[in-house]
Amino acid sequence: NEKKIGIEEREIVHKRNLWHREIAVWVMNEKNELLLQRRSSRKKQGANKFSITAGHVGINEKEILAAKRELHEEIGINFDEADLKLIDIYKNEQENNNCFSYTYLVKTNKKIKDMKMQEEEVSELKYISIGELEDKIRKMDEEITFVKKPHIKLALEKIKTML
Repeated sequence: NEKKIGIEEREIVHKRNLWHREIAVWVMNEKNELLLQRRSSRKKQGANKFSITAGHVGINEKEILAAKRELHEEIGINFDEADLKLIDIYKNEQENNNCFSYTYLVKTNKKIKDMKMQEEEVSELKYISIGELEDKIRKMDEEITFVKKPHIKLALEKIKTML
């Protein structure tokens, strides 16, 4: 359990590689496909690449509430806390992004047409099978932002046990 050691602006957190909390949410449809969202061309990190719903946790915000907030902001859908299942908390050490990633899975029957993309954040949504995503990760597909993060493979393995 990490303790809070201060408050800092997001840009400085990344520039100084400070430890912080982030959330990541895997959205799964009834076919067990995972939602990928293409990041807007205006994003500083990973512009025009595919990612999952993710973001920073606010100063006094609970991680699960940050997950709900990001889902609402980025793809325009609301979930109850009970819908979000914690996959794990991953300690992610990377250049410009040392974070504790609170990673969730949420299942939905919502179609892409039912979602509303936040234009500043997202330019495209698509569902992809777990096998196809694992293949892209194996091939280090540059179109996916998280291919080099070791904890992604662990999260996908855990998701498969939750089906």
